[in-house]
Amino acid sequence: MEVNYVCQAASALRPNDDFVLATESFVIVLDGATAPAGVDSGCVHDVPWLVARLGANLAGLLLREPRAGLVDVLRRGIAATMGEHADTCDLENLDSPSSTAVMLRCGAQTVDYIVLGDSAIVIEHSAGAGAGASATELTIAHDDRTAHLSDYSVRGVSRLRNTDEGFWIASNRPEAADKAIVGSIPIGDVTRVALMTDGITRLVERYGRTWLDVLERMDKYGPREVVADVRAEELATPSGTYRGKVHDDATAVFCRF
Repeated sequence: MEVNYVCQAASALRPNDDFVLATESFVIVLDGATAPAGVDSGCVHDVPWLVARLGANLAGLLLREPRAGLVDVLRRGIAATMGEHADTCDLENLDSPSSTAVMLRCGAQTVDYIVLGDSAIVIEHSAGAGAGASATELTIAHDDRTAHLSDYSVRGVSRLRNTDEGFWIASNRPEAADKAIVGSIPIGDVTRVALMTDGITRLVERYGRTWLDVLERMDKYGPREVVADVRAEELATPSGTYRGKVHDDATAVFCRF
């Protein structure tokens, strides 16, 4: 598996809450969530600390136990990260630092994936048997529950975080891993994969691109061009057009098999 990626902060004036860790056999992409101004997270650490620790714990598990199920890896990774600041922070706080979590693993027989939160994976692979040797299709793993919340107030989002009525994310509840989107595809069928945080998925959700277009752009021009596409769209869009941040950290990862 050949991996190429760009992980760019929304602004040079603030830390990058996205995180990428890649090897020849797996990719981890995290997108940390900063609590709104004035909200007490109960944690003495910032979001970059959380994503770095969670990323390191997930990578350690993937390296030590390459055959472990990804749900189990994510569950234990969250638990291990919680253990690293349980003595200093209030892990019962609803606004405890959190992160989306995406993993792609290239095994001996299959390509395995997991998505928790509103990041995404796009996998191009051979179509089903009998469809023809050259036929391909896309598998999209994208959890869009944050786009359908009943309450977007600060208090409402806190209440809905890590509940079935709202959305699930990596934070202070290891069982969130059980709510992730997971799957496996025979490795011989996979040709290209794109992983992205919601700083990139907005090309599809806000700006009318297709998942295939994003994959093709990464393949032809590289992930940096896709990040440039996002920045151009953000600058051209009037302020207040969409809910949420005008600019966000943006991570785009392209994998070729």
